[in-house]
Amino acid sequence: MANTYGFKSPQPSFLGERFSIGQEVFFEYKKETQLGIVKNKLNNSAVVKIIKSETADLIDFTTVISYGDLVDPKTNF
Repeated sequence: MANTYGFKSPQPSFLGERFSIGQEVFFEYKKETQLGIVKNKLNNSAVVKIIKSETADLIDFTTVISYGDLVDPKTNF
């Protein structure tokens, strides 16, 4: 079995339990509201790929956003 040298997979915080990989979310980035998809969940934040933006340069851009700044479009929180 391979030695992981202490690596532990991320355990999402309480806020992170509301979100799942592949889920669409709203968030504010560069002072604009963006629509993205959660690609990966980390301890206190999520890796999100922007799929709809007012700025064409940000489409298909990937960033890390805190769970507290993500909004589920279906529940609005």
